[in-house]
Amino acid sequence: MTKSLSSKNKNNIKYVVAIPSYKRHLSITDKTLRVLEEYKIPPSIIYVFVANKTEEKLYRGQFTNPYLKKVSIIVGKKGLKNQRNFISKYFPSNTNLVQMDDDIKGICKMGNYNKTARKENTLNRLRNLDAFIKKGFYKCKEKSVFLWGVYPLCNAYFMFPRVTDDLRFITGPFFGMINRHSPKLRLTLDEKEDSQRTLQHFVMDGGVIRFNDVSIHTSYYKNKGGMQDERKDRKKEAMKSAMYLIKKYPELTKLNVSKKSGIPEVKLIN
Repeated sequence: MTKSLSSKNKNNIKYVVAIPSYKRHLSITDKTLRVLEEYKIPPSIIYVFVANKTEEKLYRGQFTNPYLKKVSIIVGKKGLKNQRNFISKYFPSNTNLVQMDDDIKGICKMGNYNKTARKENTLNRLRNLDAFIKKGFYKCKEKSVFLWGVYPLCNAYFMFPRVTDDLRFITGPFFGMINRHSPKLRLTLDEKEDSQRTLQHFVMDGGVIRFNDVSIHTSYYKNKGGMQDERKDRKKEAMKSAMYLIKKYPELTKLNVSKKSGIPEVKLIN
């Protein structure tokens, strides 16, 4: 059921930003935290979650300017799924929780859009991140769903200016969720944790919100640190996770092995 919400309610939405990070104390300040500072997101609502006390000390040593000194550093768990689950438990239920990867270089939004001549489509820098985040949670409340996200790639050729609420992939590097402490939302995968989260929310709520005209500049599977530092065979792990999800959600998923990266992907069936 669609709820009637005023623009005043949208402006009053409060949220927090959580950033899981591992062995990227030298780069996070030049990427995601720089982006947040440029958009004037208050540092008091930003939380960086690290794996252990040693990591906490390294990160704190890099957070030297007045903005970064006000960012909270929380010792959580090692491993992406473990850290994501820890983050959800750390914040109360019904918290408007934004999660961002630590290696985001920018946020883009479609400019010109031509459906029949897509090569003419353009991208601009997103103007107001705070307003966009609030719009994401506003749309969730309006549609009675709990997860929103952006287009997976900053590529104007494939993007389109429409907000959808059906089954579409919500990429892990930047998403918002109305936090719930439900065992049905507990992540069990490191690889494909974003596909698992998308499917969990869709099955529980009947929809997810995706802004198909907004995306993030990042490099999937390439940056040092993070999951790359765990020295696992990521293609093998991705295949195991993909097959698990396809078996669990056979009517909603298909296997896609055609990506140039060679990484198996889970295709969601709309």
